[in-house]
Formats: sequence, structure tokens, C-alpha cells
Amino acid sequence: MTGAATDDVGVVGRLLPAMSSALRPHPQDELREWGGPQLVHRKRVLDIGCGDGRLALGVAPYAKSVDGIDPDSEAIAAAKRNARKAGARNVRFATGAAQHLPYPGADFDVVILSWTL
Repeated sequence: MTGAATDDVGVVGRLLPAMSSALRPHPQDELREWGGPQLVHRKRVLDIGCGDGRLALGVAPYAKSVDGIDPDSEAIAAAKRNARKAGARNVRFATGAAQHLPYPGADFDVVILSWTL
């Protein structure tokens, strides 16, 4: 896969192509399984392995803010496009890996790790 982060992460972080989102549950269904919108209501959320932003954008209407991170730069580009299309203003996406989070001093209320290898 092109665009994957390779700095000392090794094989960790090689994900299925972003198009695999079509195979995953609808974000609202997944959120409901975790306890519903109150889980993220007005909270700062971090989505590790966010891919094309499917779940991050699904929780964004309820959250105070959502940060998504993924080692695949192509997936992050797709996530940013999807966020623009959705008009999501409280979501940010960055290329990176969970082993080296690019959020020094950041606090999150909820961390999501879903459908990530």
C-alpha cells in the first residue's frame, strides 16, 4: 500500500484499503453497540486507525471535537475529503501511528480503536 507511514512502526499500521469502509457497520450502528451517542456527547474524541474517517465523521455530530489518526496518508486524504463533503467543522485528521501520537499534551475523553489491525 502506498502512502503508509514507515518510520520505525514496521508492519504495524498496515491497514486494509480505505474502500473497505463499505464492509464495516454503519457508524450509528457501531456507536449504538458501544452505548449510544452519550458515549461521545460533547467530549474530545481520538479515533486511532481512522482510515477514511467513517467512524470519526459518524460520531462528530455528538462530540465536541474529533481527531483521527492513521498511518496511511491516502486514507487520511480521503478522510479530509469526506469531512469537507460532510461539512464537519469539529474533525481533524493527521497521518501517524498510535505508537507516536502527534498530540503532545493533548487530553481526550474517549479513544476509539475500531476495525484496526
